[in-house]
This record gives sequence, C-alpha cells and structure tokens, in this order.
Amino acid sequence: MIDPRVERSRRVILQATLDELGEHGYGGLTIEGVAARAAVGKATVYRHWRNKLELLEAALQELRAEIVPDPQASPREQVAELYRSLAAHLGDSQFSRCVPAVIEAAEHDENVKAFKHRFIAERRQYGVELLCRAQAAGDIGPDIDVEVAVEAIAGAIFWRRLFTDRGMTTNEVDALLALVLRWE
Repeated sequence: MIDPRVERSRRVILQATLDELGEHGYGGLTIEGVAARAAVGKATVYRHWRNKLELLEAALQELRAEIVPDPQASPREQVAELYRSLAAHLGDSQFSRCVPAVIEAAEHDENVKAFKHRFIAERRQYGVELLCRAQAAGDIGPDIDVEVAVEAIAGAIFWRRLFTDRGMTTNEVDALLALVLRWE
C-alpha cells in the first residue's frame, strides 16, 4: 500500500509541474521551480523522477487520464465523449496551456520530441480502438477508415485551438463527428 503522504506529495508535485509548464514553458520548467511551487525539497522531486522530462511525462499522463470516456457508455457515446472532452480540455484548461509548451519544446529537444510522439501515438491508438468498437457495433459504416477518421477529428480540434482565436464547442464537435463519421 502506498503511503498517503507520498501519494499526496506526488500529486502536489505533478500539479506544480503543470502550473510551471503552463506559465513558463518547457524551457522555463525547472526542478527548483516545481519544488518551490509544491513546497517540497528538490530531493523529494528527485526521489520520484530522475529528471525534468520524466517529471513532465508523469504530469501529462495525469492530464491524459482526465480525457477518458465512461466505459459503461455505448461505443458511439464513448467516441462523442472522447472528442467533446478533448475540445473542452483544449478550450481553456491547464491542458490547453501545456500543449503549446510541449509542441515548442519538441522542436528544440529530441527527447521531448520522442516523448511527444509516444504520447500522441498512445492517444491516437486509443481513439482508433474506440472507433473500431463503434464500427463493430454498427455505429460507424464499414467503409470509414478509422485511422484517417481519428486524425481528421483530432486534427480539426487541435487546429482550432492552436491556429485560431477560439476552441471548438460541443455542437461543433458533434457536427464534425457527423461529417467525418457520417452520423445522422
């Protein structure tokens, strides 16, 4: 069993990491800054993570866990919930402030780039699996290429966040899903 103090310490450190990343970007993210914000010693941070990238990975995995649809929902509703949640998180949240920082860092650091590609590949695969389940349930036609559909849907949501002055609303996500997946 994990000591509750250790678990609390980890949560506070991960939250501080996301706050620092969102405010200062990856270049400004330091173990010292995270420790100060979390009100812990640097040694406490290093006890859990060897370096800044490992800390970043753990923090982003925590955020990723927030974008998981209800496993009891129908496959179609899980797909809709996943992309509505993604759009909401990209609209105005800690996640939305961290994404540009990671993208920018990946352009300058090969290790961050490799992490970014792994992280995105895992999320993409999750989306593909959800769409395959929806396809098997008859919610998506057999002629839909689910791999292309995942990229089209997520790509449009990210495009809206990163290259325009507004995020995507729930109604717009639903319209996008209807267009790409030919839902009625």
